[in-house]
Amino acid sequence: MKAVLMTGYNRPLEVRDVEDYGDLAVGEAVVKIEMTGVCYRDILTVEGHFPKAKPPLILGHEIAGRITALGGDSKEFREGDRVVSLTYIACGECTYCRRGQENICRKRLWFGEDLNGSYAEYVKTHIRSLVKVPDNIPAEGAAIAACVTGMVLHSLKRVGGAGAGDSALVTGAGGGVGIHAVQILKALGARVIALTTSPEKAETIYSYGADDVIIAGEKAYEQVRALTGGEGVDLVVETVGEPTFQLSLRSVKWGGRIAVIGNVTAASVNIPLGLLILRENKVSGSISSTKEDVKEALDMTASGRLKPVGRVFPLEKAQEAHEAVKRRKILGRAFLKP
Repeated sequence: MKAVLMTGYNRPLEVRDVEDYGDLAVGEAVVKIEMTGVCYRDILTVEGHFPKAKPPLILGHEIAGRITALGGDSKEFREGDRVVSLTYIACGECTYCRRGQENICRKRLWFGEDLNGSYAEYVKTHIRSLVKVPDNIPAEGAAIAACVTGMVLHSLKRVGGAGAGDSALVTGAGGGVGIHAVQILKALGARVIALTTSPEKAETIYSYGADDVIIAGEKAYEQVRALTGGEGVDLVVETVGEPTFQLSLRSVKWGGRIAVIGNVTAASVNIPLGLLILRENKVSGSISSTKEDVKEALDMTASGRLKPVGRVFPLEKAQEAHEAVKRRKILGRAFLKP
């Protein structure tokens, strides 16, 4: 099969013909990829920020397609089923897995790092990571159901406590996570302020539901406060990380929350604890999604409340897609189609 591999850190990706997956253990499944997404985590992996990812390795963890082979019998799935996979395979047995927190299973194996991933024609996964996909969902909407839309729902509802009437700031609002966070927040009934570094994306961000769009600058937090009567927002969805974290901290109101989803530089931040304590702010990390989050994301997409946004590249153009993401040339997600 054809696949895109990381052959070394900080080296261009390579397209290669590799062996198909062989015999399957009970519970394993092979999925023919319909579409996969390019996550900034993939780029950080190539840059060497996840040393457990040892080249040569097939990148990618956003899996959507159809089952072509199953190891053993399954009551839930059969060959031909359209599915998405979680971005990892959890153990299914630990305390976290048993209470529906499989996203923080300590034994989970991550696609594109611990396991060969989805930048390929086929990927091997496990049925406990799979969720069925309704036929009316476009391939792009299925591909981002675990890593983007399901992840955003997880961070907003389980971590950030977002709800109707909240005001929210989304950093990196023109990116693959941010533009979908804008839509989900609007669907939940929030007022959304979107922050972007790309003025040319502003009108399109408005079209996906943002109430206000701010162009990032040194004191953009003053604009956030002005738009909220001097108070700041109830919730910040931090999709960028270190470059915008200080702005986020100064944009949140007393008693407000910051849900940290991404960190594109992998750099540390300085948190003024006095500010955090005196204003009783809450900063919470959020990682990936659970099967329940994915199911909810798929339901929102099927109903039309959530629309996938991005640009599709042929699988062979994965390096070009990575470069476009790094240069912020794409509104939404970059997708790869085998």
